[in-house]
Amino acid sequence: MWNLRFEYLNRVYDIAIYLMSLVVTVLVGVKMVSIVVQIPEAVLTLSPSSFDTLITEILTFFVLIELAKAFTEYLEFKRVRLHIMAELASIFTIRELLISLYKQNFDWTILIAFSVLILSLTLVRTMALKYKPSRT
Repeated sequence: MWNLRFEYLNRVYDIAIYLMSLVVTVLVGVKMVSIVVQIPEAVLTLSPSSFDTLITEILTFFVLIELAKAFTEYLEFKRVRLHIMAELASIFTIRELLISLYKQNFDWTILIAFSVLILSLTLVRTMALKYKPSRT
């Protein structure tokens, strides 16, 4: 009886992961089309707001690629790998840092906070790779 419940929950969980993977794949395609459409606009108009939007879209595209990689890793190994999640968090943090630096709206406390966050994520990723869980 319990085994049947867990089997049902595992199937529901797998379906949810497949649906999220599909959504991320569609989002990657939409972002790619959005970037291609915005490049001529940014080049022809030379307005700062169009460049801001284009840079934000490109950096968001990188985050979506890492998210797709995380889902692919889960579907392959049936577990969430900590170093993949640390990479994803690092890419997202670097995205936010680059956007704030590009728009030039930052303070020294924000830069120190970003530095501490990136350093801690690097430490987590390094420890996750060095101390892998056993396969037992």
